[in-house]
Amino acid sequence: MYRWWRHAVLECRLLFGNPVFASLPVIYAILFAMNMLNSGGGTEQNLYTMAYKFHMLGHTMTLGPAMLIGILTMRRDVLRRSFEWNHSLPVSFLTLLSSKYAVSLLYLTLFTLPTAFIFYTISISQGIDGGIAMHYTMQFAVQYEISYMVTLALAMVLGASIPNRIVYLIGFCAWMFGTFFMDIFVITQLGWYPAEVFHLNQFFIQSDTLQYENWSYALKSADISRSRWFVLAFTWLLLSVSLLLLNRKRPTMHVRKIWAAAVASFILASAVFIPYGSLWAERYDQLDRKLSDPSIALTDDPGPAKIFTVSSYDLELKRLPNDILRVTARLRIPAGELAGKSELPLTLNRFFTMERVRIQGSDASYRRRGEMLTISLPADRRQDIEAELVYFGSVMDYRTDYTQNDFGAFSFGDEVKLEGHMAWYPLPGHQHVYLKQDISSTPYITLARRYGIQRYSVGDMKLKVEGYSKPLYSSLEEVERGPGYQIFESKGIGQNASLYGGSFWTEVHRPDFKVRIVTTPYLEKWAEGLLRELKEKYDYFAAWIPEMSTDIDTILYLGHGIDWPNAEHSLILSSRAYTYYSSNLPGEWMNYMLFGDQPSYYGNYEHPEQDVRNKIGSLFWYVYYIDEKGLSDKQLRSAYGHLRSVQELLFKNGDGTDPQNKIGIGMARQVRRAMKEGKAEQVKKVLAHYYVHGLQFPDTYRYPAIKPEAPVTYEEWEKRWKQTVGE
Repeated sequence: MYRWWRHAVLECRLLFGNPVFASLPVIYAILFAMNMLNSGGGTEQNLYTMAYKFHMLGHTMTLGPAMLIGILTMRRDVLRRSFEWNHSLPVSFLTLLSSKYAVSLLYLTLFTLPTAFIFYTISISQGIDGGIAMHYTMQFAVQYEISYMVTLALAMVLGASIPNRIVYLIGFCAWMFGTFFMDIFVITQLGWYPAEVFHLNQFFIQSDTLQYENWSYALKSADISRSRWFVLAFTWLLLSVSLLLLNRKRPTMHVRKIWAAAVASFILASAVFIPYGSLWAERYDQLDRKLSDPSIALTDDPGPAKIFTVSSYDLELKRLPNDILRVTARLRIPAGELAGKSELPLTLNRFFTMERVRIQGSDASYRRRGEMLTISLPADRRQDIEAELVYFGSVMDYRTDYTQNDFGAFSFGDEVKLEGHMAWYPLPGHQHVYLKQDISSTPYITLARRYGIQRYSVGDMKLKVEGYSKPLYSSLEEVERGPGYQIFESKGIGQNASLYGGSFWTEVHRPDFKVRIVTTPYLEKWAEGLLRELKEKYDYFAAWIPEMSTDIDTILYLGHGIDWPNAEHSLILSSRAYTYYSSNLPGEWMNYMLFGDQPSYYGNYEHPEQDVRNKIGSLFWYVYYIDEKGLSDKQLRSAYGHLRSVQELLFKNGDGTDPQNKIGIGMARQVRRAMKEGKAEQVKKVLAHYYVHGLQFPDTYRYPAIKPEAPVTYEEWEKRWKQTVGE
């Protein structure tokens, strides 16, 4: 031990005494601190995301010194011929190698500790809960250390196996390939996602899922823990190989022991890889079963299914301790809907196993094919059909295509994403949940939702959820919350119900406003400002739209996992990965509260004179910017030109029967002129009239039972304008 200690002290002097190496951790800490302090009040970023993005590049840069130090320590006094005399010293290569590795790792820890301390300190200063801040701090710090351990061991293997100075070039190539090029060519281009475990900087490859707080470390815990254990075992294998190579340079009595240690390290690394490999084997098996399933159609083949009316759903979802979901679904179907039919066609995702099916209280036979469930109906039925389905299963629906590698649906602990289009409850008719794309060299499975072919009934829905320790949020209205359970219920809606939840999510409230924002801890402060702005906009419109009402009471303001912002009944889904600036999100949210999702908003460019409802809806915001903000048209185009409300009125469309957008520009001029003449109340009266008429552009394709709104021609607008405002 004394020899080990003396050699470690010598290594410390050589490494820490070098002014270049001694200054690098200080410079890195300063750069990290400056980056974090500059992000504290940021609108587009938050402290957590900024830290993660810094680690993506910054940590990669620090792996360069780790690679260099690993090679240098081996070449300095072990492989250079001028130091061959030390081979005769009574110091084993095990002592030399272990002391060099320990001291080098101690030096690299100087990059980890300051960044961890800075991140934790600034997090606490911004009001983040200490437990949450420590959780993410430890995740960052542990990942730093594991990356340093394997990179340093890899460098020592290179230093021990390649005697010439070309080892420095090879080490540089290993550093570049193990970080940038592996991600670009091996993982992304080839789709070899299990190879992520060999990437030297895990921050870089997992940026899509882990750089935001929601659905990140908790959801990826199995991947992270299993990969880290393998990396540790692989590091031990690299060190064993280094020791084996060194001991071949001089006679030793422990050849067999060294070989045994190397073989044992290889066996250990292989054994530890099995759990990680099995995780990916399960996922690829899941994908292969879908690709080989003839019931899943091609992306260029499917059409919309024929559906029937479900007057009411009564759903009970219970999460069991092993993350198995047990669902009881009761459906009431009007008697005339399936007249003359002997079977009840439903769609239920394949990750559920049927336990029981009952029709009118009696057991019924059924058959399944993929997501298609067909239930036999009794021959003599004169009343509403009452169907009860009980099913169970674990939900971790892995998907991968040429753009992404994530989960389409999941319920893992308190991490929940169960959307209606995934058919976690029975949908009417035989519908597509997945589609196959096989025209490329790498076939993949995509979601049918992307192609807009799923259809839903309109009716009542009730949902009871049990077994989660954190609150869940649904597109249905929450009517009751108690210890361990929640009840959601909505009437007369499109029956597309979703559930969302996360470990650290927090609710942002205002005592004078019914709407709450559900977000993550590092976005909470910014969400408070957004909610304040939303309240101001709501008060402005509510003051002159007496009929204004909205079912929306919850906004999910998340960083990742929402394909595109949209409104679902009482819920707004809003991802920060979005084309609009986050400072403009309150306006987008308010637009949802005013008009709903407006799915057919962009449907009348060819003949705008036949329907000006979208331009009328834009006038609400035009009046707001004039009346409340005092902006000119030039200022509007400059500051808010990316918003559709401005684009509909102030820009030339360039196509259709009105390429110069004379109608939109003319309506905007009408409004501005009337506002200048003191006729603001009359203008608002006209707009309020059309608000009652309907400006929502409902989705009659997905919800066939919904009646479309009547269009408003430009001629009708002109007539109403003259009656209320005058010339």
